[in-house]
Amino acid sequence: MVKCPLSNRLPSFFLGTYLAVAALTLSSSLLFAQTPLESLGPRQVNFETGQTLPARTLMLKAGTHQTIGSGSGTGSQLYYWGLDYAVTDDFQLGFSSQVIEDTLEKPILNLRPPTRFYDFGVNAKYRFVNTPRLQVAAQVSLEMLQFRTATFGTDGSNADNLIGSFHTPLTYRIAPRLQLHLTPGVSIFPDQLNGIAYYGTVASLGTGVTWAASERFQVFTQLNAPLSGGNTINSNREITKELVYTAGARYAFTPKVALEAYVTNGVGVTPASSILTFYPNGDEPLWGLRVLYTPGKNLNSTYRPTPLAVTTPRMMQLQQDGFTVGTAGILEPGTLRLLSSVGTSGNFAIGGAIALDRDFQVEGIIEDYSNDGSITTSDDPTPNSARWMGGGRIRVMDQNNGNPFSLSLRVLGGRDTVERDYGVLYVAAPASYDIDNQLTFQAEPKFLAFGSNRIGGLGLGANFEFLDGLQLMGEVTPISDGRPLVWAVGARYYLDGAGMSVDFSATNSIGRYGLGTMIAQNDTRFSIGLTKSFNLRKFW
Repeated sequence: MVKCPLSNRLPSFFLGTYLAVAALTLSSSLLFAQTPLESLGPRQVNFETGQTLPARTLMLKAGTHQTIGSGSGTGSQLYYWGLDYAVTDDFQLGFSSQVIEDTLEKPILNLRPPTRFYDFGVNAKYRFVNTPRLQVAAQVSLEMLQFRTATFGTDGSNADNLIGSFHTPLTYRIAPRLQLHLTPGVSIFPDQLNGIAYYGTVASLGTGVTWAASERFQVFTQLNAPLSGGNTINSNREITKELVYTAGARYAFTPKVALEAYVTNGVGVTPASSILTFYPNGDEPLWGLRVLYTPGKNLNSTYRPTPLAVTTPRMMQLQQDGFTVGTAGILEPGTLRLLSSVGTSGNFAIGGAIALDRDFQVEGIIEDYSNDGSITTSDDPTPNSARWMGGGRIRVMDQNNGNPFSLSLRVLGGRDTVERDYGVLYVAAPASYDIDNQLTFQAEPKFLAFGSNRIGGLGLGANFEFLDGLQLMGEVTPISDGRPLVWAVGARYYLDGAGMSVDFSATNSIGRYGLGTMIAQNDTRFSIGLTKSFNLRKFW
């Protein structure tokens, strides 16, 4: 018998969603979808639809979902990325990859060993029915799954297995803004790992609904049921069946960039692994974010009224973070900025950011925090290890183009580079308000989760251009839980023609990015930073 987590609530939840969406949609005859991200998409996190991308469209995807509220530390994080390219209107090719590397959230056979679930592969999709009402496609994938865990005796060997899938999704448009989906499929896994029963061949049947509330906002819900084999490892290491549920929403911040937020009990996002639940038992909800990006010169870069304001040297100054408080600014499209800094007590950082769109940039950083001996391992669990972080930010409001102030959303996630056991999630909403062409005030609500810590803070800063290119900066960040106030002061000189900046700062923070901006030490850390920007627009 197929059981569903939250079984007393999910059926009524999905039925209510379906009826509400239908009622809202049937009252309207508007049809959106002028860009690929405004259309009702070909794949929604872990569920395939009968749609395909328009010809010659490239879609890049990256995201994460994680448990919250169980196990230890920040929970388990799944990171994933991939791309799809439409060769024609009816035929597309794709690549997808995902990795989750953590101790088990809950025990299997009373043990919680370190477990690595790594899956990557290619897929092809062909739409062979395409009418105004009905679309039907066939998709096949070939993937490699690495499942390293002492639970199945694969922590040392026998961890790599070839897997695959075949789906025939059907999408029916019952109204201009409403689609229903039916997706039969089969995923092929090994029957056994080291003589222990594994998933085997899993036939499945999924159903879902997608509703576009506007050209920029849409919601989706899905249920996927295993019919043969099993898709869940329970706490006794038995293979059982559970419904896979997903519900979420997408918002297009620009015609090229959209963000999805969702909840699911599924662990997989590749075509073959989409039927699998998070282990053990499949009853753990995972909360996720996914970014979709469709590069293309034929697409507009903004929903804001044009022409946009001319970018001045002062605006470019404010596209760079402060010492402990982030900026709401986004680099100019096609700009790559490399950064480095070195500080006292063993602190250093290197990294970069690239703006893929008018209001969207991705970032990567490696930093080794300062350590004066006053920081406990609960605040920095790996004091002798550098930490990598990756993520990005999306600008929501822009004072330079008509909004009352500027606001961005920023997410960074990462781990230490040695033990790789300590995940960090950093979420912030940097905002700025320009008083005039010289003075800017900044505020950054931020939240940090690592180990057993949950820390909130409010960064406040001021940036004053004292002379052309020379900025004086001061920042304070009150921290929750009675932790010491974080402060920073310094100066930065911006060389407009060279695309460079150099700065000097003094602070009690242990670092310049993410976690490091919210933990104070006893000694003052002095540091020097250097950045260099490159214009890559000719490659766009």
